[in-house]
Parts: sequence; C-alpha cells; structure tokens
Amino acid sequence: MKMLIVDDSKAMRTFLTFLAQDLSFTTTEAADGVEALNTLVRNDPREPFDVVMVDWEMPRMNGLEFVRAVRRNQDFADLRLLMVTTFNSEDRVAKALAAGANDFLMKPVTKEMLVGKLQILGVLD
Repeated sequence: MKMLIVDDSKAMRTFLTFLAQDLSFTTTEAADGVEALNTLVRNDPREPFDVVMVDWEMPRMNGLEFVRAVRRNQDFADLRLLMVTTFNSEDRVAKALAAGANDFLMKPVTKEMLVGKLQILGVLD
C-alpha cells in the first residue's frame, strides 16, 4: 500500500511516516500541495497511491486547495483523501468534505486514530 503524506512541518511528516510505515505503507512525503500534486502526476499509474494524508494549513497551496485540485482530475477519482488538521470546527469539516476529502483526522494524531480512519476508508482491514 502507498501513502502520500503532505505537511509543511518536517517533524509532522516524519511522525506520520513512522506511523504509516508501522502499518506497512510505503510512504512518500511532500511539503505542500504544489509538491504533492506534482508527485501524484509523476507517479507511475501502475502503482497508484492508496491514500493521501494532507494538512490543511500549508504555504503555496493549502490542503483544501489541494483536495479541490485533485478532485478536478479524473485520474485521481478513486484516490482517498484524509484531511489532517488542528482545527475541528464544523465549518472546516464541511468545507473539506464538500471539496472532496473522504474523511477528517484531528491533530494530535495517534496510531489508533489513524488505524480507525484508514479502516473507515477501506484502506486497512
């Protein structure tokens, strides 16, 4: 299984990578939405990403803009998008889901929380 981890914080990317690899994911990191979109486009379509964990607050292209851009590209119609953020307002959750995110994960992230969301998304048994 492949996961793309998108966060402007190197420490958060490292932590999420550790959790994902512990769950047997092969991971790739991106520091913002622009880098993440480029990674998706350049990726070998024979080995697509199963899920993207994307932070909301990032420079250049934030998580919401990234989700919208991904959903405009039919090549990524089946890609599961998990928005990760410290903000939990109903307005933000609604915006993320309306933009095309499949689910929402609150920071601080724990392994148990991540496993639960990945099971809901059908990425983990």
